[in-house]
Amino acid sequence: MKALFISFLLLTLLPASMKPQAYHPTKENLESRQEFRDSKFGIFLHWGLYAMLATGEWTMTNKNLDYKEYAKLAGGFYPSKFDAARWVSAIKASGAKYICFTTRHHEGFSMFHTRCSDYNIVDATPFKRDILKELADECHKQGIRLHLYYSHIDWFREDAPWGRTGRGTGRPNPKGNWNSYYSFMNNQLTELLTGYGKIGAIWFDGWWDQDQNPDFNWQLPEQYAMIHRLQPSCLIGNNHHQEPFAGEDIQIFERDLPGENRAGLSGQNISSLPLETCETMNGMWGYKITDQDYKSVKTLVHYLVKAAGKDANLLMNIGPQPDGELPA
Repeated sequence: MKALFISFLLLTLLPASMKPQAYHPTKENLESRQEFRDSKFGIFLHWGLYAMLATGEWTMTNKNLDYKEYAKLAGGFYPSKFDAARWVSAIKASGAKYICFTTRHHEGFSMFHTRCSDYNIVDATPFKRDILKELADECHKQGIRLHLYYSHIDWFREDAPWGRTGRGTGRPNPKGNWNSYYSFMNNQLTELLTGYGKIGAIWFDGWWDQDQNPDFNWQLPEQYAMIHRLQPSCLIGNNHHQEPFAGEDIQIFERDLPGENRAGLSGQNISSLPLETCETMNGMWGYKITDQDYKSVKTLVHYLVKAAGKDANLLMNIGPQPDGELPA
């Protein structure tokens, strides 16, 4: 009790500049929210090393693949048919107003040229090109908003604390090193928000990995404040399957329309924030060669219309092939 009192006393004596500040969105942020709300349709792009295995983005943990062996995939990743201009043109022609691209998924591989790790598309592959830079430049040129998916979990890094996934990838220390990993994430987010032009939103995923450890502190308020400081108009969404946390600008529903919970991931209440539902065209997010069970055009169009009827955007997923082509 004494220690708790001392901690509380120290907190109350901290200078105001060091205390977490209540979030008040800027004018630019509110304008960005309205632009997002009006968009209604975006395209999700799940792309990483997992495309090479053609078995979906969760293969590393589903098959308990050793993290050092998995990393060898990078040595053969050469998407020779990748063409950012063709991608963006095709997506724009579909009527989509924005693209959300996986900069780093749970596998831990960075699809941009980061200085924080050599495990990235430029330094670890023979392709040697910054895919995100080419995509960002083309989005800005063609007038498409660019959102960036960023995973809060990592099945590759040794300093990433273990959650309920990625436990069989061979990393040596379940506790990891949170301070090191948190610094790594914030440094990468800083790169993304300072080196690729105007970013429409940061789309977080993975908070749920620690849902069996309720005392785990993701330190989101500080991270959110950093993002808003670097780009005040940048929206923050988090696919945590909860009601929005302080500092978030949009509410995400996975595989369900707001107010529905058929997939079991979207039972949360609907907030007053701009809404988005994400859905796959077949069954997987990442490229899976055996999954040809695509939803009909009628089903997809109805989903888009129903989402708009609930004042929500539809973020429709595409899993690019390992050669850089978008599936037909």
